[in-house]
Amino acid sequence: MDATIADAAKSALKDASRFVFFNEQGVIASSFTVDASELKGLQALYNDRDEAIRHGMNVLGTRYEVHRYHPPLVYGRTMGGVPEQSEGIALCRVEAKGGQSVYGLITYQMPNISARMVPLLQKFCQDHLEGK
Repeated sequence: MDATIADAAKSALKDASRFVFFNEQGVIASSFTVDASELKGLQALYNDRDEAIRHGMNVLGTRYEVHRYHPPLVYGRTMGGVPEQSEGIALCRVEAKGGQSVYGLITYQMPNISARMVPLLQKFCQDHLEGK
């Protein structure tokens, strides 16, 4: 695990409930224990827009509906229950040195919304993962 990225994420993404940064080899930094099969599913989101929207994102066994599919960003929210108690999710893909994809994912609780959290994630990924 990369402590430098984890520490930077704790500061820059302090309003996120969880974060994980990963590539095809596995987790780079994370604030929670990640299921490797869920990481593969997250990577596959970029293969097909319709499939991503149909199947959503799954993290820690929770399904998040995909509301926006704008690669390099995919994001959405849990559904059902009280909207103010839903949880948001955002996934960002950037290219590291050598052309390998690196992914950053955050979840966030209300009152944090996608309009604020998605740009924070994208900037973090560009500053700390892209080209490295």
